[in-house]
Amino acid sequence: MSAASIHSTAFALILAGSACLYLASPRQSLLRVQRRKAGFFAAASLFAAWMVWRIRLESSTAFFATLAASMPLLIALPSLAALKGRK
Repeated sequence: MSAASIHSTAFALILAGSACLYLASPRQSLLRVQRRKAGFFAAASLFAAWMVWRIRLESSTAFFATLAASMPLLIALPSLAALKGRK
C-alpha cells in the first residue's frame, strides 16, 4: 500500500470514529441514535485507524497521530450542531 492510501484510510476512519463518538455522547443534539451502538462503532473505528497507521508508523506515533487528528473534529462537531440548531 502506498503512503497516501494508508493516511487517507486512517483519516476516513478517524472522521467516522469521531462522529460516532460525538453521537454517543449523552448531550449531543445532532441526531437521535442508540448511544451504545455509536460508542462501539466509535471505539472500533478509532482502533482501526490506529492499526492502519501502525503499518507505516511506530505504535506510539500512531496513537498520538490518531489522537491529534481526532481532536479538531471533536471540537468542531458540537459547533456544527449548534449552527444547525440556530436555523
